[in-house]
Amino acid sequence: MLSYKSSSSSQGSEFRLQAAVRSIAEGRVNAELQTKRRRRFALPAHSKLVLLLLLLTAHCSLLTGCRRDMQDQPKAIAYRENSFFKDGTGSRPLVEGTVPRGYLRQEREFYTGKKSAAPTATTQSTSTNATTLYPDDVEAIPMTITKADLDRGQERYNIYCSACHGMTGYGDGIVARRGFNKPSPANYHQDRLRQAPAGHFFDVMTNGWGAMPSYASQIPVEDRWKIIAYLRALQLSQQGQGR
Repeated sequence: MLSYKSSSSSQGSEFRLQAAVRSIAEGRVNAELQTKRRRRFALPAHSKLVLLLLLLTAHCSLLTGCRRDMQDQPKAIAYRENSFFKDGTGSRPLVEGTVPRGYLRQEREFYTGKKSAAPTATTQSTSTNATTLYPDDVEAIPMTITKADLDRGQERYNIYCSACHGMTGYGDGIVARRGFNKPSPANYHQDRLRQAPAGHFFDVMTNGWGAMPSYASQIPVEDRWKIIAYLRALQLSQQGQGR
């Protein structure tokens, strides 16, 4: 009985010893494997420095690549040579038929003072009739005129017209009285201009007439018609004055 216990105890000790040896051996093997793995993926010190420099360079390149000032971006500069186009110029002509916004102006009578279908004269006449003298000018003002429009027309007339044509339209404005009277400014109360269609006065203000320059850049289209409306009122006010 005593010998049995001693034998069992020695066998257990031997088993534990072997287990401990195996555990130590396995741990040593695992440590060696981990060391080998680290060595496999580890970089030398100079390689780490190179990698760091490459990363910094790439980061700086990204920062500079995302920023481009407007003055440095590719673009066509007006009036400069440009090899992209066949004619070598950077300024491109407008597409044929292009109309700026707000400048379509389909209403020919309103924007030009001319009839939509101007008559074609086949024979030249020496008549002084207004219809013959101004065949393509509209007869009436192509817009509704109110009292406020007449007041506006009077204001614009006094600013732009009275200096030459006078406050009452007899061609005796301050400019004419000071010597600019060859040729004299038109007298609106002569028969030719009394009978002239409204479109004639619009044409004169738009394109000029004789010594009178164009006022198209100074007087808007609508104001030109308002001046004409006031001019008609001025002609009516002076009928029968005998001047």
